Amino acid sequence: MTQGTFFKSEQVQQNLHDIFNTYQEIAAVTAALPKMNKEEKLAHINKCKGLIDKQKTFYTRLSLSTTSGDAEAADMKMRIDALSQAFGYQTLLDCMDAMIVTLDKAWKQEQSR
Repeated sequence: MTQGTFFKSEQVQQNLHDIFNTYQEIAAVTAALPKMNKEEKLAHINKCKGLIDKQKTFYTRLSLSTTSGDAEAADMKMRIDALSQAFGYQTLLDCMDAMIVTLDKAWKQEQSR
């Protein structure tokens, strides 16, 4: 990719739209989590893990685009990494891996109920 084309890509725009829509779906039902039955909670956990997978894929693509000289993508990656580091993680992938561990624990806890 040439400079500044990553975010203009149709595929990237579709990925961002999908991530945003998935996030909205999850956020809309999160408040109801205490009232959900076991199956609904497990489905919610799976949806959260799916969102994280989408975000990890996007971040990986973003990271790869920085090696091709896309300054806009490099700036965004640097900002994301700085925010991740503010929360004690080296990169966003490290943060997301920790989220998966937490969700796996919640899954096991819910399964045992």
